[in-house]
Amino acid sequence: MKPMISEDAFAVLLAQTGLPLSTEQKKTLHGAYGYVEQIAARISGPRPREVEPAMIFRAGAK
Repeated sequence: MKPMISEDAFAVLLAQTGLPLSTEQKKTLHGAYGYVEQIAARISGPRPREVEPAMIFRAGAK
């Protein structure tokens, strides 16, 4: 999946980590970042009620 973030903006994120990365490593990470964006969108997006746990705690219930 192609990342939505530009290579220049991604380079800024990588620079903030302080990790010594080669150019090839940076390109590989940028290519994989599209999947990270997709996961982040899924986590923060709305979910239907059916994904909630089946068990519900009720205080005072026996």
